[in-house]
Amino acid sequence: MEIKKIHLPEDEYYTTKTDKKTIILHHTAGGHRADWTVSSWDRDKSKGGKTLRVATQFVIGGKSIRDGNTDWDGVIVEALPVEMWAHHLGTKNSNNVQLNKQAIGIEICNYGPLTKSANGQYFTYVNSLVPEEDVVDLGKNFRGYRYFQKYTEKQIESVKFLIEKYSKEYNIDFKKGMLELFEKKTKTEGMSTLELQKFLNSKGYLGVNGKPLVEDGVDGKNTKYALRNYSDTKRGEWGSFEYNTLANDGGEGIWSHTNYRKDKIDIYPYPPLIEMLKSL
Repeated sequence: MEIKKIHLPEDEYYTTKTDKKTIILHHTAGGHRADWTVSSWDRDKSKGGKTLRVATQFVIGGKSIRDGNTDWDGVIVEALPVEMWAHHLGTKNSNNVQLNKQAIGIEICNYGPLTKSANGQYFTYVNSLVPEEDVVDLGKNFRGYRYFQKYTEKQIESVKFLIEKYSKEYNIDFKKGMLELFEKKTKTEGMSTLELQKFLNSKGYLGVNGKPLVEDGVDGKNTKYALRNYSDTKRGEWGSFEYNTLANDGGEGIWSHTNYRKDKIDIYPYPPLIEMLKSL
């Protein structure tokens, strides 16, 4: 599968090469052309006119909601060299910079949540009409919305290609992160403290000190903190898209922007996307 390079100017990202531990999925909340997304990052500035250095390594084009054009559908654009980095998470965590450094970001061109009008039409947040064939009804609300623009089959294929390619190149365990959360929660009842510490360390849960647990059999504050975070994690197909402490602690694997921030909707639990991720 081809990757089209349309790199931003070097002052729009950080040219430091960094190790990668995560692949993070987003959608753009915008139109179908990946090149336009990249050019918008070149134009964005702070209120003081400062370059923001906000971008992801990859953008995947989609289908036009205006005229159905598919010229960009599934097209992968590289906006900056994979080994370098830019801001795209925007957490308020003290480790926000590190989270961005260690991530390979993938943006899917998609408007996201839609509003259904009284006469049964669907509109984006900028009041653009979306054809019904491009709308998915999730059956219940996800973060306040029931209707979303579909991710296309070609977009999902491109996401799979990027995950498989770069998880191999950077030795990222793609079975961790969201994919591990698709499974039902493993029971910890009946484990000794030492067994529990080993189990939590194997899953990547840290103590309150931000470090792996000392496997000493002592039920201290670090073990209690890690167990609470593990127990509070929502699992299953939809729960795996919710805010996650392991993601915010720097946990390895594939994650959604929604795992890092409670105020985001990218990406949403679209069934064909979930099935692709489960097939990895």
